[in-house]
Amino acid sequence: MKIKMKLKYMKFKSSMMLLIATLFAVNTFAQTAKSTPKRLAKVDGIAAVVGSQIVLESDVDRDYLMSQQQGVKVDNKCDFLNDIMLDKMLVDRAKQDTLIKVTQDEVTRQLNSQIEGWVAQAGGEKQILDYFGFRTMAEMKNETKYIVEDNIYARNKREMVVKGADATPEEVRLFFEKHQGELPDVKDEVSLSHIVLFPEVSQENQQKIIDQLKEIKKEIEEGASFTTKAILYSEDPGSASNGGEYKKVSRGKMVKEFDAVAFNLQEGEISEPFKTDFGYHIIKLDKRRGQELDLRHILISLKPTEEEIKKATNKLDSIRLLINDGKMTFKDAALRFSDDKYTKFNSGNLMNQNSGDDRFEKISLPLPMFSAITTLADEDISQVFEDDFENRKALRILKLNKSYPAHKINYEQDYYRIQKFAVQDKERTMLLDWVKRQVGDAYIKIGAEYQSCNFPIDWEKKNVK
Repeated sequence: MKIKMKLKYMKFKSSMMLLIATLFAVNTFAQTAKSTPKRLAKVDGIAAVVGSQIVLESDVDRDYLMSQQQGVKVDNKCDFLNDIMLDKMLVDRAKQDTLIKVTQDEVTRQLNSQIEGWVAQAGGEKQILDYFGFRTMAEMKNETKYIVEDNIYARNKREMVVKGADATPEEVRLFFEKHQGELPDVKDEVSLSHIVLFPEVSQENQQKIIDQLKEIKKEIEEGASFTTKAILYSEDPGSASNGGEYKKVSRGKMVKEFDAVAFNLQEGEISEPFKTDFGYHIIKLDKRRGQELDLRHILISLKPTEEEIKKATNKLDSIRLLINDGKMTFKDAALRFSDDKYTKFNSGNLMNQNSGDDRFEKISLPLPMFSAITTLADEDISQVFEDDFENRKALRILKLNKSYPAHKINYEQDYYRIQKFAVQDKERTMLLDWVKRQVGDAYIKIGAEYQSCNFPIDWEKKNVK
């Protein structure tokens, strides 16, 4: 069995896995950012196997040590292993479920969002790279993309398992009375909308990229290594350091323009340059296995000139003025002009992918966003500012929809937040019941060190007579 080393199970609030591991997650990065990097911890064996998924000793050790750093009293590692195994069961079953599809576009979007959050909390890319023990951001993204992909698989399966879970007002009240002392305080939060414009890159500049890729293709066809060229020139953070390689690519995993080219290539063939939202690509098909492809690609992104950036800035500023003058609503402007295809049809409203609602802790916002809204009152719109959005240079304006001052969580102000906690508590019960039903049909092996653990789930069916 091949083991892929993956940086896994960081106890961040931003990790989807924490919705499974614990009801009341806390963000630990700020508390541990100056501690020793954990990526290089010694891997001393396999703690458990759940189906096709492996739990390494280093996964359990990492969670255990980080909890100790938070000041949490922990007697043993059993609970940590149990939660990781629960997660692994979700991932294993999700990858067998034909109804669950995870696209590369979805992985890239989630990966960039999470890393942007980590960088903002750490104070810069250098701090986050030093903490995790990576040399470059490309290297970090190349490794953590597998974590993000597994997180998405687990999240999708979890949503299927707990579908329909709800809490009545009476259940919410009883939950709050029981757990009031355990619930976290509410920090300064904001809800935001945005409009994004990508500078329009001229046909002349686009043609330069096309010509560069054609020259690279020509050199490869004359004997140069595609792998080497990808390492040197590709700007895809998910594959560049690995020679542009993607394995087992099925239809729908990449964006549609990529699929259209890749699935029409013959083995060994290199495509002509083609365009996606990420820039221009060339693909080499290494191997076809039915409807799965092993391939390599080189991406060169579109880079606007200063003049093109200034033109987009002026356009967005004129849109801002129209909104402020009452000649256009923010909702209409987002629908008509925003290049963010995920929010333009929703008034530009930003959703917090970690919490599932529209509130963001103000202090955790990326620095460009934090700076843009610092002096705003509710309903105000920021000045235009430059930002990196979806790995591209972009211009943005933010609307501060509403501010929520820090306060002790209470039933009157935070009913919907408490309701969410109550629903999550019910979901966890549903999830545990589901896992118990899966145990009999899955290959499960627990390492000798953990055989004495009193797990809430009878993983190895020791009590079945």
